[in-house]
Amino acid sequence: MNNELAASATLTPAEHEMYMKLTIDAMRDLYATNRYMRYVQVFQNWLKPAGASFDHLHKQLVGIDQRSVNAEMEVAKVRSNPNVYNELGVDYAGFQNLIIAENRHAVAFAGFGHRYPTLEVYSKAAEPMPWLQTAEEQRGMSDMLHALHVATGPLVATNEEWHHKPIDVDMPMPWRILLKWRVSTLAGFEGGTKIYVNTIDPWTLRDRVVPRLLE
Repeated sequence: MNNELAASATLTPAEHEMYMKLTIDAMRDLYATNRYMRYVQVFQNWLKPAGASFDHLHKQLVGIDQRSVNAEMEVAKVRSNPNVYNELGVDYAGFQNLIIAENRHAVAFAGFGHRYPTLEVYSKAAEPMPWLQTAEEQRGMSDMLHALHVATGPLVATNEEWHHKPIDVDMPMPWRILLKWRVSTLAGFEGGTKIYVNTIDPWTLRDRVVPRLLE
């Protein structure tokens, strides 16, 4: 019906692919039109508990003239160990039986070390920049992310965060997308101790998502 609220989960796979392609093209254009741009942060806030000003489907892109804090830390880690994304990411998830799904171009797993329950999607492409990947590689990422949105459902508040290699870095850093479930609210304990309580562990998250994917 026309009065129903659209979400990533309610798009068709083809519509989601076009939505991803639009976002990727916007990233490329931001880098191309401003030579001082060092990082383009892409994110999507779905529903008010996730920070959306009002409930609507959108992506936001913010071009900044310095690397993000996360990017700076990751660059230092990857310089000391170029295989860090395998060893502490996909491989570790595999050893812990946290892999949720995989296709030819992307792999998804229940994430760990986050404040909120998080699903992670890693591109398997050799090319790290999203706009330089082939249409098939981009579609593989889109299909995997779309499936996770469908498994999550449109009633769960989420943050979708894109991470990619900064444009001025020469180290291998894969394109990856985090889908965070905003199912809890930070309280006084977390603010006072900086110890964050995640109410859904990665294995429980896996067990919730896999049956939905099978459906």
